Amino acid sequence: MRFSPTKAAVVGLPLAIILAISPNHVVAGTKNLRTYPQGADYAKTASAGADAPPSSSNSVLKKILTWPFSHDVDDVDGASESAFPLGRSFNSKQSVFSFTLTGSAADRYQKRHYAGNNNINDRRLAETVTASETTGEVDDHAVDSHASSTHSDGDDHGDAHSDAHEMVVHVTYEDIYAIFVFLIVATGMGIFTAKLGMPALVGEIFTGFLLGPPLADFVPYPEALVLVGEIGLIMLLLEAGVELDVAQLRETGIRALAIGVTGTCLPLLVGMGLGMASGSASSIKSALAVGASFSPTSLGVAASALKSGKMLDTPVGQLIVASCVVDDVLALILLSMFKVLVKDNPPIFEYFVPIISSVGFLIVLGGSAVTWLPRFIEDKILKKCSESYRDIAMFTVMTVLLLAYLPLLNYTQASYLTGAFLAGCVFSQIEHAHHTFMDKTHQLMTWLLRVFFAASIGFQVPVKLFGDTFVIVWGFILYICVMAKLPLALYVPQFEDVKKGASYNPFMRDRIITALAMTCRGEFSFIIAAFALGEGLFTAQMYAAIVWAVLLSCISSPFMLLNVIKYFNKKQMDYLASTNPIKLAKDGDGSTPLFLHIKAKAPAFGGMQEQFRKIVNELGLEVVERRTNRNGRGLNATVQTDLYVRDTTMTVKLQKIAAQRKIKHALASAMEASDSVTHNNSMSFHRQGTVRLSSNNLSQLSLASLEKESREAIQEAARETDTIIKRGDSVEKKIEESLGDGADVVVDVWNPWPWTDVLDKIGEHYGVSDDPTRENIEIYIAVFDKIDADGGGSIDQEEMYGALVDAGLDITEEGVITLVAMIDEDGNGDIDRDEWKETIEFYLELKEDEKEMHNQESEHAEMMKKLRAKKLEALRMTGVRPPANVAMAAVEEGHHVEVEDGETGIDSSDVGMDIDA
Repeated sequence: MRFSPTKAAVVGLPLAIILAISPNHVVAGTKNLRTYPQGADYAKTASAGADAPPSSSNSVLKKILTWPFSHDVDDVDGASESAFPLGRSFNSKQSVFSFTLTGSAADRYQKRHYAGNNNINDRRLAETVTASETTGEVDDHAVDSHASSTHSDGDDHGDAHSDAHEMVVHVTYEDIYAIFVFLIVATGMGIFTAKLGMPALVGEIFTGFLLGPPLADFVPYPEALVLVGEIGLIMLLLEAGVELDVAQLRETGIRALAIGVTGTCLPLLVGMGLGMASGSASSIKSALAVGASFSPTSLGVAASALKSGKMLDTPVGQLIVASCVVDDVLALILLSMFKVLVKDNPPIFEYFVPIISSVGFLIVLGGSAVTWLPRFIEDKILKKCSESYRDIAMFTVMTVLLLAYLPLLNYTQASYLTGAFLAGCVFSQIEHAHHTFMDKTHQLMTWLLRVFFAASIGFQVPVKLFGDTFVIVWGFILYICVMAKLPLALYVPQFEDVKKGASYNPFMRDRIITALAMTCRGEFSFIIAAFALGEGLFTAQMYAAIVWAVLLSCISSPFMLLNVIKYFNKKQMDYLASTNPIKLAKDGDGSTPLFLHIKAKAPAFGGMQEQFRKIVNELGLEVVERRTNRNGRGLNATVQTDLYVRDTTMTVKLQKIAAQRKIKHALASAMEASDSVTHNNSMSFHRQGTVRLSSNNLSQLSLASLEKESREAIQEAARETDTIIKRGDSVEKKIEESLGDGADVVVDVWNPWPWTDVLDKIGEHYGVSDDPTRENIEIYIAVFDKIDADGGGSIDQEEMYGALVDAGLDITEEGVITLVAMIDEDGNGDIDRDEWKETIEFYLELKEDEKEMHNQESEHAEMMKKLRAKKLEALRMTGVRPPANVAMAAVEEGHHVEVEDGETGIDSSDVGMDIDA
């Protein structure tokens, strides 16, 4: 689905605002809310040494809802002062991420919650807030005393007024407006950075630290926005699970696993070494935290770049996506391990609990999610719901699983994010559920993730520390951790051989693209770094250096990846242009290589794409372009590979437009004189871009009435078609044998440069219909006259290309070269007005044939649908209502069934074999 800013604003913005201004700091003061780095304010907060407000975190419900990385820290008092840049405002029961109120936030806190009628208590509160400017904390005890005194000392009217304030949540216009501005700026910055070739999250993060607490402190309710962002993170992992493609993992096999594991270990080791060398990570735990911050690759950032470069559905693109999935799963396990690593000398077995828990649940719950559980949900729940309630039932089951998996994984020492991922995996194997989730939640996900990057991440960027020399220098040094994934290119297999005459190496292209894609960093890097900072594993300066390096990666990696893809795409187009049949025919006897489109469908198996390289080499085929997709997402999914190839063993004759038109009209005359071949057969050949018939079909026609020249031209074309069909059959047989049982291969003739492309663009630009009317023909002729500015009656390819580009048409020079060469009969490079008119008439004839063919196919499909429905109704009227599969089998077997009105049923020869259409 394409992103629509208008729809997103209409649907997502109100919801995001409502969530953002949710009741008065819903969880303010608990251990789950983060303090945001404030540069020089760190020293002020740290020196105060004030205790945080008491945390009411004993509730089980609150524990389920709280930030998953928070946990009891037993060794806080023994930690060094420099390890806690956010201040020592916590105890063994509280996280360092307790939110502190300063400046305008403290003013709002006073005015909104504790305005009363008792002047003495008002003064006492004012003194408390004044003190908080030094300590960085608001004395909740004094605040509570003020509220209690105000309530008890006031008159009845005052008591009622206080009760009303306790019962009603108040927000101000200024806060609402500020939230609006923040979300709009975040959206605009995301669009702006996307236009510059960077991920949208870069602009959103910049908005967060510029307008949020780190710098301007413009955004009200920052903790509420962080909470909404964390919900977005859960939804991101849920979506990642729903999008899991098991068939893709099975197809890429061990290579994706090797890239994922190695890509996690290399930055981890490099980061550990650099962390210890910096002096800011003195212990193994601290060094491990530095390395872990650079281990995960961002699937969202990499996939977005690959999609923009039209590489996502290539074999190397699929390998990268599968590797990123493995990488993200390992990042979730790393996140779980840190819960133990931050403890002071825990028992040895506790180090293995997160790993055992994470891996165990991935095996048990993950195995269920891709095998029996999806079938159970689909067959026992969804199919028993009416169509109108099926979506509601699906989302209800998904919500139940999510609410069950989150605490289950959290309380077993694994990351609760793993629970969100596993809950989504269950629905990745239900086709209806997958499409429904992606369609229904698109706008919501857009806004939740925007808030996540702008608030949950942006608010934690220590921008005031970016002026520190240590931060800048070590930020660039830590970028080495990002580049540590470049050796992963060595795992990429060779999908294609070097093409003769090509100026690039496809194998080298795939390796470079894979290496750069795996250097993309994103959300998990920020999450791990922030968690490690909160647990005091490294200093604020090291945290700032890590954030600086990750931000550099967010900008540089997609930029380099997109430009490398554009470079190789241009090289590929240059090679394709060099294989233009027109250019090849000019240098020889009018023959060009045969180009084929091979569509191969087969069950997924490991190393499948590497197998195609061996096959095409044995067949003497040269791959021009290659795409791969899957029909289904389960273990038994079918993989469809489209190979666009050049046959190096065979050439065909290039037919000019005049020759094609002559043969078409001759065939039409022959078919009018023959009853054995229908007009539909003729049109099918026109639709395929050729006017040839095989000798088998040609034998059914009467050619006696045709002129000798026309008869010989048709017979020669038929003999060439026989050769093409024979070649196609041999290719199909070879590929089917190599892919094994269940393979289905179809081979068609492919023309990389169809001469009709330019005319299609002209018609689209000027709004011309496909009807061969006099008015439409005159429009095309008017285009010719406009190009022929000097009125000489002829134009060449340079004139045509320049004039059409100036008119705003999106055409290629190769397309114009092809069109002019196909029209030009004498080969002088010019086409005159009459040649252009005849070409347009023939072009519109072909378009009319295509439209008629499409209408006939639609009518045929509708007729078949009605016949099948009638046959099934007849089966039900027999007195026994068979299951659907039995009824369909009965139709296929041609059982004679009596229909309701007593007429004889239609047998399967009438219905046809297209039962599933």
